[in-house]
Amino acid sequence: MKNICVYGDSLVYGMGDTTEGGWVTRLENKLNNPELKFWNFGIPGDTSQDLLNRLEEDIKTKKPDMALVFIGANDTQYNNIKEKTLISPTDYRQNLEKILKIIKQHTKEVIFIGLPRMDDKITTTWHYLHFCNENLAKYDGVIKKFCEENNLKYISLSDTIDISDLSDGAHPNAQGYQKITDKIEQGLDF
Repeated sequence: MKNICVYGDSLVYGMGDTTEGGWVTRLENKLNNPELKFWNFGIPGDTSQDLLNRLEEDIKTKKPDMALVFIGANDTQYNNIKEKTLISPTDYRQNLEKILKIIKQHTKEVIFIGLPRMDDKITTTWHYLHFCNENLAKYDGVIKKFCEENNLKYISLSDTIDISDLSDGAHPNAQGYQKITDKIEQGLDF
């Protein structure tokens, strides 16, 4: 049995998917391989710092043979000034390094998943914290460069879903999660 642990935020948790609980469940069902067990460690609202704070404890519970990391969208949130994000790009990069270091103590097989785009017309006017595609693209670039520099697999989602694939402007709907599932499956090479 191969334990595949997926760490992240609401995009890992599956928020917005009313049929199958997000891409992690969809991928496990699609692969239908009794030798693969997926564990969803997605917590809505988490930033890379939140994941870092809980990772040591989470990772001990299932001892991954492979880890997928899909974190960063919440780091990009801002209140009024889009350059003043919850987690700066520099701190985000440092958090990715720390996350990788912890995971590498348990498994050598680590894959990072890039950030999808959202609907700026909705997410830039959301409550007091906002998302914008400019920030998402910038942080996605941080992930990509980090993976290149550390010789890690990176799966890009930047062009995977459209506005019609979103349930609330930020989270995918069932159709959007299916597209993410298909893209991640291609990137895993199982």
